[in-house]
Order: sequence, then C-alpha cells, then structure tokens
Amino acid sequence: MATSPTPVPPDPVPICRRAISILVTLQEGIQLWDDAGCLVYANPASRSQFPTAEVLAPGRHWTALARDCRTESGAPCSIDDFPVADVLRGAAIATPLLLRVTRHDGQPSWLRLAAHRLPMADGGPDGVVSVSVDVTALVEQELRLKQQAHFDPLTDLPNRALFSDRIERAVAHARRHGERLAVCLLDLDGFKAVNDELGHPAGDLLLRKVARRLKDTLRTEDTAARIGGDEFALLLGDLNAPGECESVLKRILDALAIPYPIADREVRVTASIGATVFPIDAVDPDQLLRHADHAMYTAKLAGKNRFSLFDPTQESRARANFGLIRKIEDALAHGQFTLHYQPKVDCRQGRVIGLEALLRWQHPVLGLRMPGEFLPLIEHEDVIVSIGNWVIAEALREQTRLRAAGHDLSISVNIAARQLLRGRFADQFDAILAEHAEADPGRLEIEILETAALEDVAAVGQLIADFQGRGVRFALDDFGTGYSSLAHLKHLRADVLKIDQTFVRDMLDDPGDLAIVQGVVGLAGAFHRDVVAEGVENLAHVRALLGLGCHVMQGYGISRPLPAEHLGPWLAGFRPDPGWTAARAATHH
Repeated sequence: MATSPTPVPPDPVPICRRAISILVTLQEGIQLWDDAGCLVYANPASRSQFPTAEVLAPGRHWTALARDCRTESGAPCSIDDFPVADVLRGAAIATPLLLRVTRHDGQPSWLRLAAHRLPMADGGPDGVVSVSVDVTALVEQELRLKQQAHFDPLTDLPNRALFSDRIERAVAHARRHGERLAVCLLDLDGFKAVNDELGHPAGDLLLRKVARRLKDTLRTEDTAARIGGDEFALLLGDLNAPGECESVLKRILDALAIPYPIADREVRVTASIGATVFPIDAVDPDQLLRHADHAMYTAKLAGKNRFSLFDPTQESRARANFGLIRKIEDALAHGQFTLHYQPKVDCRQGRVIGLEALLRWQHPVLGLRMPGEFLPLIEHEDVIVSIGNWVIAEALREQTRLRAAGHDLSISVNIAARQLLRGRFADQFDAILAEHAEADPGRLEIEILETAALEDVAAVGQLIADFQGRGVRFALDDFGTGYSSLAHLKHLRADVLKIDQTFVRDMLDDPGDLAIVQGVVGLAGAFHRDVVAEGVENLAHVRALLGLGCHVMQGYGISRPLPAEHLGPWLAGFRPDPGWTAARAATHH
C-alpha cells in the first residue's frame, strides 16, 4: 500500500518576498505595526498618502502618524479614536475613520483608515495591520452635492433649506442658554430696474456683490442667506446688549447703499429689512419668519431704505388673522369662491365693451360675503397671491365661454399689491396663460390700485411695460385717491384711468368732487389714456360724465355685478337707456 508523501513546509523566504512584492504594487496604503505600536513596514502607496516620509520611518510610533491627521470637521485627530489604538487595546477590528490629510506634494486629500489584528505565525505577540484608502474623489463629490443642496450657487450663501436648519439650531441653543437672537428678511429696492436696464448678467453680479457686503458687514456669529431672487435672510445671534440688533441693521443698510461699480456704471440699490427678536416676538422658527416678513413689508410701505422691527402689539391681530387665513385657504380649496361680473358700457355708443370680475365668497354658513369683508385682512398674506391667480384663471375661462357664445368682451381683474410687487407675478401669469391657451390675453385687463402702484413706481412702471408687450392692458383703479403727480403718471403708462366711485357718486352735489372728476378726465386726455367712471348710479351721472368727455362707465345705474350664469341673458337683453341718447344730443349743443 502506497503511503502519501509527507508535506514539506514552504520556504518562508520566497513567500515573504512574494508578499512584499504584492504590497509594493498596491494602490492602497498598508502599514504593519508591532505590539508596541511601532511601525514595522509601510508600502510605497502609504508614503505618497501622508505628509512626510518621517512619520512612516521604521520604528516610529503610530501617534506620530495620528498627529498629522485631521477629522472630517478639520479638528485634530483624537489619539483615542485612532484605529490602530483601538486594535492595540484589544479590538479585533477597529471602526474605520475618515481622515483629512495633506499629501507629501502639498495637496489635500481624504483617507479612509481601517485597522485589524495581525496574528503572528511564529506564535509571537500579535501586531496590527492598517489600511489607508484614498477616497478623495468620493468625498469631494459628496461635498459638491452637499454644497449644491445647501448653498446658493450664485452667491455661495446658505440657501433657504440650510437657513431654516440654522434657525432651528439657533432657537434651540438660545432657548437653552436664555439668549436673544433676531431673524431678518431683506429685500433689495430697485433691483428689477437694474436687471431690466443692464441685463441679467449685471443683475447676477450685483447680487454677488450684495452677498459679499453682507458677509463682510455681519459678525462672525451671524448668518446671511439668499432665499430667492433679490431676497435675503439674516440670522443675528447672541443679542444681549440693548440696541445691538438695530446697530447691526444700520451698518447693513449703510454698506448696501454704497454705489456698486457694474458695467462701467455706478449702480445704486438700497434695502428694506424686517426684523423680529426671539423670544420677545415669537418662540418658533416659522413664526419668526412670518413676523420678519410682516416687518419687511412695513419697511417697504414706510419708504424703503430702512429697517422695521416687528411690533409685538400686532401679534393679537396676527393670531386672529391666522384662523381667517386657514378658512380662506379651505374656501379656495373647496371651490367656495366665485366671480361676479359688472358690465362696462360705452354710453356714447350704447354698447357693452367689457366686464370687471369681482370676487365673492359663498360662505356655507354666512352666505355671500363681499370682498371688503375679508380681503383687507389678508392683503399682506401669501394666500392673497393664490386668490389672485385663481381670479385670473377663472376670468380667462369666462372670457373663452363668452366668446364661444358670440360676446367678444374684455374682462378686467383686480390684483393686490403683494402679488404685484412680491409674488413673482409675471412668471405666475405666464404659467396661467399656458394652461389657458385658448384665451386671448389681449382681452384681459389688469386693475391695480393707484395707491399700490405708488409703493414702487419704477417697478410697477416696468411691470406695466412688460405686460403691455404681452398684449395685456393695465388700469389704475380708484384713480384720484393716491394723489399721483404728473411725473408718476408719466412713468406709470397704464392704458386706463378709473375714476374712483366716491368722487363720481357725489360729483353732482360736491363741487370739489366734480373738479377732481373733471381733472382726471383732462389728465386722461392729455396723456392719451382711456378713462372709466365707477359708481354711476343714475341718468344724471351719465349726463354729467358725457358732458365732461367721459363716456365709458360702470355702476348700479347700468348694472349690478352679475353671477356668470346671469351674464348671457343680460347681454342678450341689453338695450341702451333712451336717456343716454338724449344726453348725447345735449352734449353736442
């Protein structure tokens, strides 16, 4: 019977040489340590990964290597957390550690260092093998993605998401330590004019310069963020000294008001800032942002280039409004709003030329509510923008229905100042038009209050021009109540001036109101604008207005606002009042 040959143990010398040759070719760094933590061997890849060759000299202790490393946050690496130390303390495998290092060529890099026990074949004390893998490309990609997710690409400031996170953290910290902080919203005054006049590249450059000035002006503990368009947010921490918040805001206003050299010109913009203080004004981040927004709008209304602190006395009104806002949001979602339409008639020609869409709330309990009962209470809230968009869409639908029935009439809609000046109105309007391609924008008229237009004459003037380029007409509603100067009228190139009904209603008895009506009609003629008289209640009004040269009118004397379902019968049965003919004849004599 043949016997198996006795195995011959391999020669350890060639095996060791083969192992070393493998280690030399690896891209991963391999380091061998003895049981005392002194380096036995490091392959060439290791020496290219770390700052100096000295730390990887045979016999050097692992702590020399650890001192050349940084953690993910940039702090010095803790000796206790170093993977080699973990294994030397008895762990079979250490938790890998992400390290920031500077390579021997001076370039920053990221290494993932792992370590595990290395048993000795001769029965001697166990050693440690550590493996360092260059993960720089992966980490930098992750950092780029994080940068894109949390920072504004134009200004490198934190974006809305990161700012919200920082507010949460700051509020929690301030609550624990009994500190004060301020949340501020900042909106540039006159930015749109720069964008329109010099182009978007100049506008982008201006935003970058504004961001730089904000960073240079704020304290190290503060945060500036860009949350959209030309709107920025500020987080001012550790406000323990009286008047410290106001001092910071004044410095910001002064810094931003200095002219900006752009496109061989000196560009001037200012800022309106609203601020609210934790815990005095509010105790949660969402509430702080709402209050800052209210305060910023107050600064705008007060004349811009200023800051406004939230008035805590407004809180009770804000709380009451919150319930109303939720009810209105629910009403919009459940189709409780409707439009009534008041005809506009050319009394000289005896024909209907258009309609004004007027909002109504069909409350399930209280019945039909007029806009004056709820719109003034929400004119500074975001829901006013949603309502405005719904009104436009519904008016376009009605316009299409009427045209299909043979009535080619213009429809005018009322737009709130908040939507006009701060609600990305142009973009939203274009989106609505895209959903109603069958509608004719040339038969739509936007009505804005004269007082709203005067909040920012330059911005509104540019907006009017932009919309006229789309074929959309603009009307200044309640004209005469805002005391527009001739200069304002020159810049606000609205197509139509609507004489406020309070002047029309009393013009027959009040010489002052009659003079105002006569003056508006004269201005309209001088500036080649159409003119419409509101509040026409009887034939005497028609006669007086025709005599002054105003022939387009609306009011209860012509028709009350009508639900959409009553429009068709009314239009079909419309006949000019015989008194209009007599009035026309009288004006020709």
